[in-house]
Amino acid sequence: MNNLELIKLLLQRIKKYSWLIAVLALAFGALFFYMANQSLLLYTSKSTVFPLNGTPETNPGSTISSLLGLGDVTKSFTGDASINIVELATSRRTREAVAMARIPSMQNKTVSDLIIEENNKYTGFMQNDKIERPKDSLDKINIASNLLQLSFIAKINKNGILELYFTNSNPELVREISYIYIDKISEFYIDLKKKKAQIDYEFAIKKVDSLQNVLNQLDKRAIKLDESTFFTNEGLQRYSLPKANLAQDKATVQSQYYYAVNNRESAAYRLQKETPLIEPLDKPEPPFDKTKKSRIIYSILGLMLGSIIALLIISWKVINKYLADELNRAIEKASKPKSTTAVQQAGPVK
Repeated sequence: MNNLELIKLLLQRIKKYSWLIAVLALAFGALFFYMANQSLLLYTSKSTVFPLNGTPETNPGSTISSLLGLGDVTKSFTGDASINIVELATSRRTREAVAMARIPSMQNKTVSDLIIEENNKYTGFMQNDKIERPKDSLDKINIASNLLQLSFIAKINKNGILELYFTNSNPELVREISYIYIDKISEFYIDLKKKKAQIDYEFAIKKVDSLQNVLNQLDKRAIKLDESTFFTNEGLQRYSLPKANLAQDKATVQSQYYYAVNNRESAAYRLQKETPLIEPLDKPEPPFDKTKKSRIIYSILGLMLGSIIALLIISWKVINKYLADELNRAIEKASKPKSTTAVQQAGPVK
């Protein structure tokens, strides 16, 4: 069978079984149309957060970088606390805090209850898996946390601004949960800053007290040294050298003490002035981005896939026979030179 015969046979079989091609194409087209029709209409909110003011440790130009973990020195949320803003937003602690929050405008139900109810509204083929409502509140929060993880995305754009995306089939739930996410991220960040300032303040106080105790001990040693060398010759180094060393130690500790006092006042100032540092720039308000599988595109893909499968089924017998003939022909052609060589080698022996 040559190539021309192959093409003729294929065209004949396609013409003969054109009804099968049409049936399979329509069947797959209808299946894909049903799949697209069963898919959910999802709403996605987008919100961005922006720093309101710079911290004392950074200049205004580096505020965003230090806030969002984009600095040259460190990839942390700030230079003090090593936590990345994206990790903070997507952390389990944040998700659980969101899941436990209540929404007054939706019968004061918790986010965990609402998101499980919304999930169970759309169950079936190409939709959500049904979730049995757990009786234990902790199990409910864990389930809601996993659902939030699949629906929430946090990333930093090319301008260094944090972008938050949340997707759900209920637009009202999308709006409310997006605002809760922003509040929880801000709250966690502010608590972290206050906790760090409190730790710095307490450390500064302990440092000042410790240096003050050292100064008191040095003063006592100086008084004791004066009393023990009252009638001695101060020109002798065994009497003057300890006093000089003691004075030098006291000067060193005093410089550290003044520096520690300044740090204490600075820590007290930071502790008193901690205020919210981030604010929504783009609020998660309607209209939201809508996503749903296109029924037209899915139907076309189904028709194409069904037609291809039908063509393979119809032409497989002819193609298989053509490949077998070509293989046998190649084997025969490969075996001829071997027999000829064997005859030529046998001639001279006789």
